[in-house]
Amino acid sequence: MVNLPIGPANLDNVIGQIGEASDAMSTNLRDVAIIGSGFAGSLIANSLAQAGMDVVLIEAGLPMDDETHARQRRRETFANSDEAEVFAPYTDLIAPQDRGYKSGSYIQEAAADRFEGQYMRLTGGTGLAWLGTALRMCPNDFLMQTMYGRGRDWPVSYDDLEPWYCAAEEAIGVAGSPEADTSLNSSRSKPFPMPAIPQSYADKYVIDRIGGLHFDSREISIVPTPQARNSVDGYNGRPLCEGYSSCVPLCPAGAKYDPLVHLRLALLNGAELLAGSAVSKLDASEDGRITSAWFETSDGSTGRVQARAFVLAANGIETPRLLLQSNHQRAAGLANESGLVGRNLMDHVEKHSWAIVPDQIFPYRGPQSTSGIELFRDGPFRRDRAAFRTALRNDGWRNVSGAPFEYKPLSSAAVGLLELVDQQHLIGEDLFNNVHRLGIRQFALQSVVEMLPDPANRVALSSEIDRLGLPRPKIQFRLDKYSRHGIAAAARLHREIFRKLGCNVTDIGIHIQDDRTASDAGGSHIMGTTVMGNDPTTSVVDANCTAHHHRNLFVAGSAVFPTGAAANPTLTICALSLRLAQHLKATMRAL
Repeated sequence: MVNLPIGPANLDNVIGQIGEASDAMSTNLRDVAIIGSGFAGSLIANSLAQAGMDVVLIEAGLPMDDETHARQRRRETFANSDEAEVFAPYTDLIAPQDRGYKSGSYIQEAAADRFEGQYMRLTGGTGLAWLGTALRMCPNDFLMQTMYGRGRDWPVSYDDLEPWYCAAEEAIGVAGSPEADTSLNSSRSKPFPMPAIPQSYADKYVIDRIGGLHFDSREISIVPTPQARNSVDGYNGRPLCEGYSSCVPLCPAGAKYDPLVHLRLALLNGAELLAGSAVSKLDASEDGRITSAWFETSDGSTGRVQARAFVLAANGIETPRLLLQSNHQRAAGLANESGLVGRNLMDHVEKHSWAIVPDQIFPYRGPQSTSGIELFRDGPFRRDRAAFRTALRNDGWRNVSGAPFEYKPLSSAAVGLLELVDQQHLIGEDLFNNVHRLGIRQFALQSVVEMLPDPANRVALSSEIDRLGLPRPKIQFRLDKYSRHGIAAAARLHREIFRKLGCNVTDIGIHIQDDRTASDAGGSHIMGTTVMGNDPTTSVVDANCTAHHHRNLFVAGSAVFPTGAAANPTLTICALSLRLAQHLKATMRAL
């Protein structure tokens, strides 16, 4: 077990006065400037600060109050907020220029498929609101073109990343068992740091009743999902998971890993955080070296950071946006000689289905998902359709319809609290009995479906400007037949599971949209807009995440993913980040 010295550092006290800091920064050459403080930025910052480097993180979001009572205040904010769920606990911390855009800071091209990816520019990034799923990609995910004639190959292999997966699992504290990997031929050189989170009663109910069920000639196996939450009290200073079923958007106990863990450590190790500072452009010298990052603060002042190396660790939308809007020296922006900055935008599209099962399964207990079906993340079918993984939900219909309130009516059988009160006029014991009757039998499935890279799916700059006078990102996005066929396959699997469980036909919902191959939601796994590769004409960064034409500019996070696979990307982000940090430590003298 690793027990890191995580102390109660108050981030407000660490950064001091941002205006004063920006004046000092204009004349001081730092070792590394990191733009963004999410999973990638915080891990890299801590690793470099531990090595004695002079590190500064520049973050558009406001500083996070990290005192011991802050989590309670976040719970109260969440409970009283009418914002979209993922934003609800954090609206006062989001970059001020984003607050007027409740549906996201980007705009979207009309007459296209809806891009559903959400993100927050705040200290710690969107990782403050993630579910905690920490899956490895499998070996064939790195070889899509070679194995299946689809997408692109990565310039790194599973074997290259395997030791870094181990390091990432240890760093963020993953609880799991090897079943999630063995069915996909994913070797493992070290065990998980913690045993798996116990499977829920609902998980075991389904496992007991679908034994022997086959789909696409494979017998279905439901296995524990690797999760970055504590099954051992005290691992890395975090408490044991208490099962509140509100992992998204807030773990009330603090058992789930979030990027503030390593941001605290980075600050304690000497890194500096400039919060409330939105980077507007990067300067480059004639030989391609990045020399400065210019930022604007929440009070309207301007500052500059000079460094020997720069790491872009924003996300798959904000990173290409910054490169494209840094066009005052190069018309196409920075790192864009290939023309691929912003292109090949991917997310995970999703299939959601719901049912009323015959027996009481008592949802809304434990993490929001503790088990899944991983078998269909890989196979020869990927030549023709997308892979997917299927999560068993522990939170009833919340993820499908907003239960218990039901803001999306599903059918006459899927009634919620608002309908029972407003339409059926139930009160008192009648209301309680109906909520109880339905609530304890709610069950839902969620499949996460891969996308292929497509240069036409992209992030560009719009003519509309934000409150800083900068162009807002514009999304162009269409869902291809490959992913639509994956969604259709996931729907068939859902139907077979509900049938095997003995659900009445009138008590299941497979399709909640008129377009049966459309995505029901986005995974908010924004990938692929600065892809890595060996050829500078067909990629933006190399295998070490170095921009091909800027030897001191690095990109961290899922923007470098050549393909998206069907695994949640966070663990791969963390593995690549630790690998990049090691590369920076080894090459800093030459930068």
